[in-house]
Order: sequence, then C-alpha cells, then structure tokens
Amino acid sequence: MRVAELFRKAREAKGLKQSEIADQCGISRSALARFETGSLRLADENLSIIAPLLDINPEFLNGNTKIPFKSQSGELIKFVVDKYHVNTDLLLKAILTTCDVLDVFYLCPPLTIVDRLRHLNIADNPTYALLLRDEQGNVYLFRCKSPKDFMAWDNSIHSWFFEQRRLTGKSGYYDPRIISKDLYEKIRDWDDVSKGDVEFLFSQMNQDLIFKELALSEDEKKLITYIRDQHLNPEDAILKLQQ
Repeated sequence: MRVAELFRKAREAKGLKQSEIADQCGISRSALARFETGSLRLADENLSIIAPLLDINPEFLNGNTKIPFKSQSGELIKFVVDKYHVNTDLLLKAILTTCDVLDVFYLCPPLTIVDRLRHLNIADNPTYALLLRDEQGNVYLFRCKSPKDFMAWDNSIHSWFFEQRRLTGKSGYYDPRIISKDLYEKIRDWDDVSKGDVEFLFSQMNQDLIFKELALSEDEKKLITYIRDQHLNPEDAILKLQQ
C-alpha cells in the first residue's frame, strides 16, 4: 500500500474530513487532497504531524518497523469499515499481512432467538465488531460504518487467518465471543468505547485454552499457559517434546 493511500484510508476509517486534518497540521486542504491522490509529496515533517492523528506509526514511515499502526497514547485504535467490502479493506489487510502474532476476537452481541434467526444468513455468530491485538501490544477495534450493520465475512476471514498461519508460520488466537449488552452498547456508541473496556478479553485467553472437562495437572496447565504466552506453534512444541 502506498503511503498516501494508507493516510487516506486511515482518515476515512476514522471519519475525519480533509479540512480537519489540514487545519490541525497547518497545511492547506488542497495540498492534503493532492497528497492523497498521489499528485503531491508532503514533506516528512508534515507527515510526522499527521501520522499520530490517524494512529499511523511514524517508525513505519521511516522504515524502522513493518507494523503500520500505533496509538501514541497507548489507547484503542478504532477504524470503521464498509460492510460490503470488509474482505478487501486495506487497513485490515495491512494488519493481517504485517503482524506475525495476532490475537483476534469476533465480538457478537447478545441476541434474542428472533435476532439470531434474522442473522443466520450472515454467520453462526453474527460479528458486530472485530477486536485484534498485535505483537507490539497495539489493540484495534473494527466496526461497520452504520451501528446497525454486522460484518458478513466471519467464515471466510477465519479461513484466511488459518491459511496465513499454515503458509507463513504466523501464530495467534482466534475466537468468537458473545459480549455483554453494556459492551455492545459502548461499541455501538463508538466514541465512548476505550481500550480498558475490551482488555479483559485478552486476559481470559489462557483460561479458554484449558478444557474444563479434562483433569489437567498443574504442570500441564503451566505448559499450556507457556505455549500461549510465548506465541508458540503447538505442533512445533509437540515435536520438540517428542525429541
């Protein structure tokens, strides 16, 4: 993805106008518009001012990291997407293709039986938002532009994740999760949802890996937790144990 395209997509996904960015950075709107179309190259000092406003990692622009996004305040990185083009969303694809470790939750709202029947054509667990955490600790939240829309690509993107892991050796955690009504409403309202509202999901991942119907010893539980924390491929760990 070209730098100009990355900036444009991030700005649009945050619902910001060119004039809002231009005013904060002290450049003209026409200059920003020409930059986004690729007909003008902005000075590095201008890009370094714009990047944090869009949660773009300045180190990525300098070639010092392959991960394109970072919140300067350590807060939640929030992007909205078009529900009809989520599979080809360039910002999401940039995260998927650059991160070696990615923890992912498909966030499903608490639905009534009627709601579930209405959304069965979308997925078994209709996904309202996508929550991700990369190896640098960045936490992302994706939601459709309209708070009434669901993401309609649950199964296909799940397959994509596993194919990436198989081909590249990437690791991660993937899980649909039914969220509380309070969290659903916060994500729906968007401006109010923060990193603190979703971090508890990541702290629960180790518990989910231990099957409750199996009587595991403390050493076995520690081994499972270690594999999860170190982002190890379980198949590789098994091979090493057998050697």
